[in-house]
Amino acid sequence: MRGQAQPIEQPAVANELWLSAKPSQLKIARAYAREAAVAFGFDESRCYDFVYAVNEAVTNAIRHGSPDEHGRIRLSVCGDAERLTLVVRDSGRFVMPTRGEDTDTSAHGRGFSLMASLVDEVRLLIEQKGTTVTLSKACASP
Repeated sequence: MRGQAQPIEQPAVANELWLSAKPSQLKIARAYAREAAVAFGFDESRCYDFVYAVNEAVTNAIRHGSPDEHGRIRLSVCGDAERLTLVVRDSGRFVMPTRGEDTDTSAHGRGFSLMASLVDEVRLLIEQKGTTVTLSKACASP
């Protein structure tokens, strides 16, 4: 396969993780993201940014998404020679937050801009069967 990025072997990290859609599972999601970032070779700062972005995506899936029929959301990770990618999937239909009159909501609705500031690419895919958030962070330049 010339010209295509070859996957980086990450034996310490499972390619897929299913979590109960509960806030108590955020610690597991962060550990999963950190293990992937370390296996990929990110330094401490890049690990922190990646894990923080994943935490935000998983928090959104738990708070605003819908779990599957078993009460779970799915995370998957892959890496190639250029970037590490983690995908968070839930079974809900994403609804763009709107500013309400309630001032307590002012702290909400910033998740995507926060994620975008921490990783190189954030993609949102909204389908009938659910919502997928893809987070990618490139390798550090040599």
